Amino acid sequence: MMNIRSFTAAALAVAAALLTLPAAAQDDYKAALASPGTLTIATTGNAPPMTQIGPDGQLAGFDIALCAKIADKLGLSPKFVRVDFAATIPGLKAKRFDMICSAVARTPARLESQDLFMSEPTIENFTTLVVKKGGAITAVADARNRRVGVVRGGQEGKLLEELFGSEITISSYPGIAEELLDLKNGRIDAVAMNFTTASHHVATTPEFLVVTPGFVKEGVSPYTHGLVVSRGQPALLQAVNAQIKKMQGDGSLDALKAEWISAH
Repeated sequence: MMNIRSFTAAALAVAAALLTLPAAAQDDYKAALASPGTLTIATTGNAPPMTQIGPDGQLAGFDIALCAKIADKLGLSPKFVRVDFAATIPGLKAKRFDMICSAVARTPARLESQDLFMSEPTIENFTTLVVKKGGAITAVADARNRRVGVVRGGQEGKLLEELFGSEITISSYPGIAEELLDLKNGRIDAVAMNFTTASHHVATTPEFLVVTPGFVKEGVSPYTHGLVVSRGQPALLQAVNAQIKKMQGDGSLDALKAEWISAH
């Protein structure tokens, strides 16, 4: 298990490597894009308020707005491609996408991955449970010996396995809508997801409840979100990180949080 010191060291090592890129390499990321002049971005569209389908049928949300702004600042056209979360990283490795923009947690495993880069943090979050009101689960520890839904490819399944081992039944789903439907119909006892998305769903579904406080596991929860960039595009990562830093400095990142997260 990675501790805080080694977790931080891994992130610093990536940052140091990027700073040593030759000037020419820092400027040539556009030549390696999946499509010329376009930032091709994978997203699920089913993790509101980070990525969702709006009333007009178009993609919307904090991550969508953030990535669209970054693409614009880089002089690129954003092209969002909806896929199941489990297909995002394979698509990135296959160079179908340049980035993933879909409520991705900056976990130790992802920060150390040889398949992807994680960007600078964008928001803070933690993993918790969504349950039906009046049920037996009133704390996250009550997940033991229960049936809990997770999104396939997300970090929640691994977290539950590490915490509860064989003392939990985990059901994997392609997306959040499917697992919440099974929760509503009593096929599972809880859904594990991030607090921000959980709060959004509970606000629109009175029969659901967000369990707090959430899970606490070193390096896993609480955590920060980030954008994902192809491992073959270190210069693109540097460009994306530079834009995130600018948005943190000029207040525009906080404005997006207020619009999409605090307001939902």
